[in-house]
Amino acid sequence: MENASKALIMAGSVLIAILVIGLLVLGYNNLSSLEQTREDSEANLKGEEYMQRFEQYYRTLYGSELLSLANLQEDYNNTSDVLNDGYDRIQITVTTDGIVNTSYFSAGTYSIERLSEDQAKIEAEISNYEKAQSSYNNRSVKYYSSKRNREIATDFDMEPPSSMPDYDIATYYLETNSTTAQLLEEIQAYKDLTTIYNEFRTGKQFRCTNVTYNNQNGRISSMTFEEI
Repeated sequence: MENASKALIMAGSVLIAILVIGLLVLGYNNLSSLEQTREDSEANLKGEEYMQRFEQYYRTLYGSELLSLANLQEDYNNTSDVLNDGYDRIQITVTTDGIVNTSYFSAGTYSIERLSEDQAKIEAEISNYEKAQSSYNNRSVKYYSSKRNREIATDFDMEPPSSMPDYDIATYYLETNSTTAQLLEEIQAYKDLTTIYNEFRTGKQFRCTNVTYNNQNGRISSMTFEEI
């Protein structure tokens, strides 16, 4: 009788242990499910926020705004939604008349990534002219680009007559010195680059002509812009 009681107690203990383990597993699964639901909800909310930001560009844009859109596209296409969860990359196509006499922002129809590449290249080239150079008295080409020829000549220890016109100073002084002659060429190159960049950013406008959505999740798949 005593052995039977012990057996019942042991069986009851095992049953209770199984029930406790089952409850723990059930609780863990419920917590995991809630956490996954929370993560999915946050991911969907973040995706909706991105779509709202893209929808702000359903209008006519200046070139500078189009470049900002390119940055937004890059950010979105590098999210975990796209890289890991199978959502579509957003493709943006731009048609532009281009800018003459330059390889930057040329005419044609191409992806917005191409504009980003041109932006990075022209900004890097402009940046080089904005750095101080030892041969230019530890000053930059940008610094001298705002100076008159007389001021440049004086900075390089030249003393043109006070009556000499500014354009003659370039001919008789600056262009005959190898350092200042090179400086004048770089000033012109710097001004040309900034003019090109500003023309694209503030002088060109683009209209959004088409937007497509993924039929399953409602997210944007592509956008098209044309210069007006």
